[in-house]
Amino acid sequence: MFLSIEDAKALATFEEIAGLPDSEVQRYIDRADGWIRRTTGRYDLIDTLDEDIQQDLRLATIMLVEYIWYWDQEENKEQAISRDASVKIGSYTYNKINTAWHGDTGNNELDTILQSLKYKPTAFLFRTSRGNSL
Repeated sequence: MFLSIEDAKALATFEEIAGLPDSEVQRYIDRADGWIRRTTGRYDLIDTLDEDIQQDLRLATIMLVEYIWYWDQEENKEQAISRDASVKIGSYTYNKINTAWHGDTGNNELDTILQSLKYKPTAFLFRTSRGNSL
C-alpha cells in the first residue's frame, strides 16, 4: 500500500472518488497497487525506504486510482471505442494513440514512473582462464 484512503480522497481530482465509501476507495487502491506490481515486476517496493521512490509510488497510485475509476464508468467505456485521439481524465490527458496493449496507460508521466520502477536484472559476466602457461 503506497497511499492511504484519506490521501487518495484528498488528492483525487474527481469529486466522485472523494465521495466514495472507504471500502470502495480501498478497492481502487488495491487494484492500482496490483497494477504497479504487475507492470514493474517488483514485489519489494512496499519495503523501500527511498523517499523519491515512495513519492513516485504515491503519485503513480493516485493516477492509477483515477484512471481505473474513470474507465469503470459506463459512459467512458463507450467513449473508449470512439475515434477520438485523446480523452481528458481528471487533471491529465489520456492519449489513445500512444497506448499499447502491453499495459501502457497513455499518460506519459505515469508510464515513465512505472517504466523507471521496473525490475532490471543485471547480468554478471565472468571469464575463466585455463591457467595458460607462459
